[in-house]
Amino acid sequence: MSFADDYARLEEFLKADPDYARIDAECNRLRKLRHETHEAADTATRKYHMWMCCRTALEDKVAGLTDEGDLGFVFSVDLVLDYLAEGEEMFERMMRAELVKAGEASQAWLQADEDLESATASYSKVRIALVQVWRDKQAAKKEAAQ
Repeated sequence: MSFADDYARLEEFLKADPDYARIDAECNRLRKLRHETHEAADTATRKYHMWMCCRTALEDKVAGLTDEGDLGFVFSVDLVLDYLAEGEEMFERMMRAELVKAGEASQAWLQADEDLESATASYSKVRIALVQVWRDKQAAKKEAAQ
């Protein structure tokens, strides 16, 4: 028997145990949840920075606004300033919304990470105990064979 065969049989033995299978499935679920919530927080943070850049660009535009150029010909400076103020408010709302999303996703990620840590500890305990049972059975089989 090769090591790979012994390991495959051990894995089958472990997966046959209902507690081990339940904890293994929970660990896999929590790993997936942790990854998804991390991605959601990362995406919301990137969008927050995007809206912040847009707001900054708008502020720079407002600072350099004059009566000259195409805007001065079509619109009055006051009207343009009103439009830009509305745009700045929209960017502020978008930034706040993404900041809230990032916070909620980060909180969910932290909870999933803590739950995964707890489940992993349980998984390790159950696995160690079952591996010892497996070894005891294998030793008993070898003794009986001799």
